[in-house]
Amino acid sequence: MYTMLARLCAGAVAVSIVILPAPAAVATHEPATPTVSLPAPPDQQRVAAERATRAFNRRPPSKPQALQPAARPPAVQKPAVVKPATRTPKNPRGSRPPKPRTNILAVAAPASGQAAVVLQYALAQVGKPYVWAAAGPRAFDCSGLVMASYARVGIGLPHQSEQIAARGHRVPNGQWRPGDIIHTPGHVAIYLGNGRVVEAANPSAGVRTAPVRGGVAYRFL
Repeated sequence: MYTMLARLCAGAVAVSIVILPAPAAVATHEPATPTVSLPAPPDQQRVAAERATRAFNRRPPSKPQALQPAARPPAVQKPAVVKPATRTPKNPRGSRPPKPRTNILAVAAPASGQAAVVLQYALAQVGKPYVWAAAGPRAFDCSGLVMASYARVGIGLPHQSEQIAARGHRVPNGQWRPGDIIHTPGHVAIYLGNGRVVEAANPSAGVRTAPVRGGVAYRFL
């Protein structure tokens, strides 16, 4: 830096001129302008998309993964069934064991002889109508069927249920045989065996076979 001092005298006035050196250049720092990438033109974008598509299509196909079979659920074991122990009840003091029940519907052997003849005739009448006081051949009442059936073997019986029972020999329960006459109040039927009878039941049922419905057995053969 240089200073030059000049003194000029002009009359009585003294003027001092100071000459300063030129200021040094000051470095300025301007902010950097950010670089903005402009989108590629449409043609370049289309070309780039086609290249990417061709590159994707040239890749080898990937192998599908094999499906693994589903794991089977564990077998469920059934709980063991424990049967309770059965105990035979003891009879209390002073009590007696029950007696076996007598089966009045005894299973008898097949009918033979005169009994077979009686049953054969009675069964041949099944389906015919019931008519009070009738004894065949087209219709029967209960005592009329019994009387007509026993007449086939030469045994005459009255045409009245109570009188028939009064003439027969009573048979204990469990000893009934085919051909025995089963009497209930106001009715008679012929025992077939195996718990069944043949009878002229009533006007609505006619002559039929049916299960035994109780009664007392009488034997005439």
